[in-house]
Amino acid sequence: MPNERAGGPGNRASTTAVPAGAASPGSVDRRHLLLVGAGPGLGLAVARRFASGGYRVTLVARGTDGLRGLAGALADTGAQIGTIAADASDPEGLGARMRELYAGDGAPGVIVYNAVMGAPDRLLSSTAAHLQAAYAVDVISAIVVAQAAAPAMRAASSGTILVTGGGFADHPIPALATVSLGKAALRSAATMLGADLAPDGIRVATLTIAGQIAAGTSFDPERIAERYWDVVHGDGPWQAEFRFTGE
Repeated sequence: MPNERAGGPGNRASTTAVPAGAASPGSVDRRHLLLVGAGPGLGLAVARRFASGGYRVTLVARGTDGLRGLAGALADTGAQIGTIAADASDPEGLGARMRELYAGDGAPGVIVYNAVMGAPDRLLSSTAAHLQAAYAVDVISAIVVAQAAAPAMRAASSGTILVTGGGFADHPIPALATVSLGKAALRSAATMLGADLAPDGIRVATLTIAGQIAAGTSFDPERIAERYWDVVHGDGPWQAEFRFTGE
């Protein structure tokens, strides 16, 4: 299943609290990756690929212990690894932490939004509260992160935001109802954000993973992470959607 949920311990890259709506955006570092939805699968692979490529990395996830372990697993890259405790099921709380980050100097110039609530469920048996919680993680928090980053990226006339898409957007599965809905809505959100932000030099796109992520297969996390790297650093025309098909 693509993506992991968001959360984790205090961020080393941003330590100064800034109130919501602060007038002055911080500066942007084009070699700083923000990964929202860090976990031991694809999230770790993406973080490792960018850390090994010379990036500073800030991990966002919900569990403090898990983030501590992920940061430790990346120690061998020699990169500066920061962490932020935030839960994508709480868009307001996540947004506050992101505004703190983007009010500081050297804020991330590259964002990968990789959070999802992907438990099996069906529309006819899902409660309204469950549907709302899933939509918060799968879609709303991605928009909130873009809103927080946009002022600083606009000031820098630079920035890249990638959201992790899935084949469920193409072929919804009734037994995976909310993730199917979420991936379709997330792709639409990224397309609209891209149209809004492109005039300011900010690139937004979906990277759709059209298959089941599993180590040792054509959808190995390390292979997919390489695709993220290639999309960010490619010199071809930018697209609203990129895909990974296992080839």
